[in-house]
Amino acid sequence: MALIRTRVCIAGNRGHLNVPLDDMKKSGHGEIVGVCGAGPDMSTESVASSCRRVFGTEPPRFDGDYRSMLDAAKPDVLVVCGPFEDHAAMTVEAVGRGIHVFCEKPVSTTLEGLADVANAHRLHPDVKIAQMCGPHYDTGNWSATCHASEIGTVRLMHAQKSYKLGRREAYFMSRQTSGGLIPWVGIHAISWLYHFAGRIPFKAVCASQSSAFNKGHGDLEMSAACLFEFAGGVAASASIDYLRPENPALGHGDDRIRVMGTDGSIEVRDDACVRSTPTGTETFCDAPPFGMFEDFLRSVNGEPANIMTGVDLLRVTQAALLAREAADRHQRIVVPDI
Repeated sequence: MALIRTRVCIAGNRGHLNVPLDDMKKSGHGEIVGVCGAGPDMSTESVASSCRRVFGTEPPRFDGDYRSMLDAAKPDVLVVCGPFEDHAAMTVEAVGRGIHVFCEKPVSTTLEGLADVANAHRLHPDVKIAQMCGPHYDTGNWSATCHASEIGTVRLMHAQKSYKLGRREAYFMSRQTSGGLIPWVGIHAISWLYHFAGRIPFKAVCASQSSAFNKGHGDLEMSAACLFEFAGGVAASASIDYLRPENPALGHGDDRIRVMGTDGSIEVRDDACVRSTPTGTETFCDAPPFGMFEDFLRSVNGEPANIMTGVDLLRVTQAALLAREAADRHQRIVVPDI
């Protein structure tokens, strides 16, 4: 791909700012034209420091809020890594200016905020919105994407997302500032399920969750189980937790996917994909040709891309938020297409 000098602004450094920074460093695509803080615990200096660690140079700094930075720097893309509860408002503000948005997940922690994002997308359909669901670009998951067409029609799926708890920052201890386990961690698993279902609409969800044994982390849920129904009778489940043992020999996360089709199955574990069909079993470890942020820049520049944007992003986020609501209400919820 030709070098893309897309103008990029960054607001905040909560979550996985390393994802776009590392991609820009590796690929040479994207040019940082402004950084600013976002909230009382994310100063402009903290964002600039993150950039210096990767690039070794000082980025252009704006000490006002992100709106004044957008007006002055006139970027093509805004990377949103602010307080999670502000993601929707920041996204809507940028989209209204015609600026593409690459947002830390979830793009909204509430259904009301997501409705605002959906309305902004309807008003500005050519402006791209994506969120950081990075595991799609791990070797095992990428391999599964490459070989999913070889197992026939998908009928049943399960995804697992398991993390070590460690000691979480204060904002994780409140539903209002974190969004909760399902929208923060589970959205990865839900995104996988939606992707392997063929990006067809969700129809219904039921779920359960528990904050028991969270070691003093306030509202933080430790475990959740979700069951999704898709169009055409496709069923999928997801297990999400902070119960991975704090064993230093183990990595932070344990991601697994199992997809059952009419002609075979695909299973992802330990960053490898195993495809089984009536004729045999084969293991794949296909590395993606680009990172997530580079893929987003491809979409912004009109090139073929795999990243979920627009209605796909809205459907996945809505499913995560409704799964949280279903667990709170202890009932099955029908999912309207957004």
